[in-house]
Amino acid sequence: MRYEYSSRLLDDVGSAVQKAFRATGIVNISLLAEQIRVRNLAENVALEDVEQLVLRAAQLLGAAIEFDALDNKLVSHATGLAEDGEGNAIVSLELPRSASMQ
Repeated sequence: MRYEYSSRLLDDVGSAVQKAFRATGIVNISLLAEQIRVRNLAENVALEDVEQLVLRAAQLLGAAIEFDALDNKLVSHATGLAEDGEGNAIVSLELPRSASMQ
């Protein structure tokens, strides 16, 4: 993990986390970190490092956090359906059931 980050990257992390928190009250660490990494490609920062920065910023705000990302599509664990960014189900995920549940 790097310890020297530009103020531009740190500002981007802070503002993106605050914006996500204000919009939904939840910060999706994986998706937000990837968006920030792409906006700051010139800095050559690893995704894992950006995820760590986003996680710390979210924790400082006391935001609820989530980590679900599946090829840039959201996954609803409650329904077992993969969704696009607009809430439309696109794939049914078949989960194995025990014999007693069938």
